[in-house]
Amino acid sequence: MKQSNPLRSSDVRAHNQKMILFRIYEARKTGISQSEIAADTSLKAPTAFRIFSILEEQRLIKVIKKNRYNEVKQGCKGRRPVIYTVNKDALYTLGLEFWASSISFGIFNFNGDRIFSRIEPLPGNISIEKVIAGLVLMVNEAFKSQKISRKKVAGMGLAAPGQVDLVSRRVISYPRIRGMVNFPLAEELESKLNFPVIIHNNCSVIALSEYRYGGHAHQGSLFTFLLRFGVNGAFVDQRGIYTTGCGITLETGHVPVDSHGLLCSCGLKGCLEAQLWALDTAKEGLLFHSLESRLAAGEKDAKRITAKAADSLFVVAKSIMRFFNPRAFLIMGNGELVSRYIAENLKKRLERETDVFAPEPPQVFSSAYDALISQRGASDLVLAHYFS
Repeated sequence: MKQSNPLRSSDVRAHNQKMILFRIYEARKTGISQSEIAADTSLKAPTAFRIFSILEEQRLIKVIKKNRYNEVKQGCKGRRPVIYTVNKDALYTLGLEFWASSISFGIFNFNGDRIFSRIEPLPGNISIEKVIAGLVLMVNEAFKSQKISRKKVAGMGLAAPGQVDLVSRRVISYPRIRGMVNFPLAEELESKLNFPVIIHNNCSVIALSEYRYGGHAHQGSLFTFLLRFGVNGAFVDQRGIYTTGCGITLETGHVPVDSHGLLCSCGLKGCLEAQLWALDTAKEGLLFHSLESRLAAGEKDAKRITAKAADSLFVVAKSIMRFFNPRAFLIMGNGELVSRYIAENLKKRLERETDVFAPEPPQVFSSAYDALISQRGASDLVLAHYFS
């Protein structure tokens, strides 16, 4: 049997350096000492100390002058440990999301602070070539205004609409933007921006951000339904975003809920997305957008529509429970009231119709879409790639 190539010493050094830098990044709010990292890892103290020196020379980390050990009483024996954190201006991560109607772009420093944000609308019936031109222009203008060197950019996380092939880094299909079929989006942007682009589906990125920062008591696993212009879903647990065995993101909007139902834009009948759009008689571009004000006014017909929407989501949710057994669902729509009413109806059905395979019904939460959430999630893709 052919033996695999052993790791080179340079690979081991690079791995150890990233491992220590990641630990310092994780503890950036309180800081961490060399001795703490040496104790937490399998590295010998001289090795850890040498890596700290390298990271300091590269200006990736710095000493915290006022740290948590400053309150030690006078007269205590022993030296106070030196506490380190990351240098916030050492690296920058970019988070970008777009879909049929808008572009959202943010820049984050190495401390995780958002230092720039911009959201721009997109015209209807736009081509992917014009979208790319707009993305590149937005990024270049942001660099100029913030005076950021490209050498300090760790990469850009790209939350793209449609089903995404993470292996080929292509968008398989997104019919709402012309030409966006089997399109090498990450490669196209990398060639124009000259830094790494890490692509994922926008629903998946939003689900990851909600899992980490949304404050939901999801008990370790969360399935998010995103109802925006189309419909999609994503599953996240402690291992990250779920994709298929081929590295392709989920396409929940085209799960059939009625084989004899309405014809969907994908060519099949009875897809979840088609069923939900049939309930939205206003057809204003954003799914159920007109219901927000009607629900606020207490309109009974609006409440009836959200209940029917929950019925369709219930059918898909039961299948999702068989495959993933999420401990929680999140309904994210275009408005807070619409999201809440659908979530409440879904929660009632899950609690009312007991399930022998899931005796404890999952929690159901709601949230309104926020472009800043997708920026943060896309930025996190860069950090995961950088520290891997």
